[in-house]
Formats: sequence, structure tokens, C-alpha cells
Amino acid sequence: MIQVSHLSLSYGSRILSRDISFTALGGECLLLAGPNGSGKSTLLRTLAANEGDTGAEICGHPRPHKREGPADSHGGRGTASLVGMAGCGRGRSEAEAISAPVSPSLARCVLIPTGIPKVKGFTVEEFVRTGCYRESDWAGRLRTGAQQRLEAALDMLGLTDLRQRDISTLSDGEFQKACIAVGLTRRADVLLLDEPTAFLDVDSRVMVLRTLREVARKSGMAVIFSSHDLHEALQYAHRVLAFTPGGAFLESTKENRREILQAAFPMYEP
Repeated sequence: MIQVSHLSLSYGSRILSRDISFTALGGECLLLAGPNGSGKSTLLRTLAANEGDTGAEICGHPRPHKREGPADSHGGRGTASLVGMAGCGRGRSEAEAISAPVSPSLARCVLIPTGIPKVKGFTVEEFVRTGCYRESDWAGRLRTGAQQRLEAALDMLGLTDLRQRDISTLSDGEFQKACIAVGLTRRADVLLLDEPTAFLDVDSRVMVLRTLREVARKSGMAVIFSSHDLHEALQYAHRVLAFTPGGAFLESTKENRREILQAAFPMYEP
């Protein structure tokens, strides 16, 4: 679970939204919606990095994880991570997961941004292993627990038979699954995805959305994803978080999703 209270977002001197508050429970798949420029990506990055003077309270109750030694426990602190590859404009190494300490009470958050490039020369297994680089030895061998999580993630996402495929040869939908596998291998409690269905065809969009809901159900973590494909996304989201054109932030129940979306998109017709 993650609970956010009284979070304010700004972009430069522009205030995007004030007093953002919501709760995401383990096993839930939540759609983050709103007009372009309303703050969806900024919110996801803020939750992942937990940076800046936001005036917010961000806390959580992490899922219980089996401890694999002092180095793996990160001192009992929560962590936030950004999954990415070279070519994203960040000047990072070719395959890297970037981590930063956050509040001790915050569950592990992993952000999968949009537009991660499929860099040639990495197999699916090698790409997913980047999420466990801190749990490998000098020869690149993973600890037993990390290897078990990797195997479980590949199996859950149907990637076992593709583990030796170069990621540059994957379809966009298959590659998005590989990115999700990194979050699972990182032992995320909250998986954040920025436009995971962008640029995908219809079949791939449905596959990824169905995968997100299944991952939330099977893993027990909370999944929060942004999307402009409301019709398809609503079929797989339990609830909606939405920015309105005026900068308000609304959290739906299972019963009032329609009203929330109409506040965010005045022309919305279900």
C-alpha cells in the first residue's frame, strides 16, 4: 500500500496541482488520467524519486519480503527506482536501474517511463538482470534469491521462452513485458508506469493492460499507470486517479469512476 497526503506539484514556477491525496492498495491496478500537461508524468516521477519540498506525506506498508542478507535489505529503508536504458536523454550507461533512498516508511516504488529504447545487444534475461545489479558478484552472478525472483518474473509474464532473445527483436508489447519484469525482480511494492501502451497496436495494448492487472493480482503490489486510451484502460483498472483541467486531483471509488472522468474530461462519454 502507498498513501499520499497533501502533495503539491509544480513545473518550474507553474503550479500544476495542490493537495493531492490518495491511497493505492496492494493488488490494485489504478489508472492515472488527465489532460495533457496536467501533471501525470510529474506525479509519477515525484512518487518514484520522492524529491523536493512538496509539503507531502508519502508513506506505505511494504509487502513482506524475504531478507537475503544485510546488503539486500538496504538498511530497512524503502527505495525508489527508475528503470531505463541508454537513449532516454539521461546520459546513463547502456543498461541501468537508478536507485535513491526515500522515506523509511515508504514501500519500494519502481517507475517504468515511456519510450525506453530497445538497445541491441542485450538479451531479455540480461535486461531484466539490470534490476538486480546490486545483488550480483564480481562475475555478474546473481544471489540465489535474486535469481529466483528473475525466474519467477519471466514465468509470470510468459517470457521464459524469450529469455535469450535480443531485446531489439521483441515486439513492443513483449518489450513492455520485459520492462515490467524488471519491476518484479526489483521487488517493487508499487509499480509506476508512464503511458505503457503508447505507440502500441490494439492487440498489444490489450495484452499489456491485461498483464498489469494480472501482475497486481498475482504479486500483491499496487500498480499505477497513466494512459490516454481511456476506453481500453478502464476495462482493466480497478479505480481512477485523475487531474481536472483546473488542477484539482480526484480519487475515484468503484462506483463514481464516470463522474471523476467527466470532471477530468468534460467531453467524456462512456
